[in-house]
Amino acid sequence: MDEITVLRGLLYLLLNQHPSLVSHVQKKHDHAGKALVEDADAWTALCEIFKNILRDPNLNNIYLIIDALNECETDLPKLLDFIVQQSPTSSRVKWIVSSRNWPDIEEKLEMAGCKVRLCLELNPESVSTAVGSFIQYKVSQLVERKKYNDKTRDTVLDYLSFHADGTFLWIALVCQNLENISGRKAVAKLSTFSPDSILSTSG
Repeated sequence: MDEITVLRGLLYLLLNQHPSLVSHVQKKHDHAGKALVEDADAWTALCEIFKNILRDPNLNNIYLIIDALNECETDLPKLLDFIVQQSPTSSRVKWIVSSRNWPDIEEKLEMAGCKVRLCLELNPESVSTAVGSFIQYKVSQLVERKKYNDKTRDTVLDYLSFHADGTFLWIALVCQNLENISGRKAVAKLSTFSPDSILSTSG
């Protein structure tokens, strides 16, 4: 994952929920063409689009959520600088970011204006409770969609609970993979979803 992928993802979700904002992309695309997505200046172009969207008077209250900032392996400082610079531009826009407790990320985000910090790594009981609830929710979705029987449901629950290690991203990725596997084969496939292998594949 890199900084351009993160920004593109946010833009896609914004435009999907607010189609009227697509004019900002069209205007830039008419000027930049393929460079908007392929050129070395893609980051600059995407930043300009994003800034214009955030300043759009027709934009309602929105929440921009970036999970696992530490998974951004390329040009993370650029992404952090962008978040810090844009966070105070509009009271209608709220940024919610999560990350491992890395000093360089903390230092950058400390430069943001109005912020609330919640350090889950210092609250293991809260993390454990939240992870457990998330697992229950994701497995209930699988039960409904893939028609798991009780034995399969319990096996998936136990596997996720034992291996999650407080990592929401891993849980989400495993469940995403299980969506593409029949209920009868789910248990047999579980052992292939180790935390190290699936997180490295997603990156």
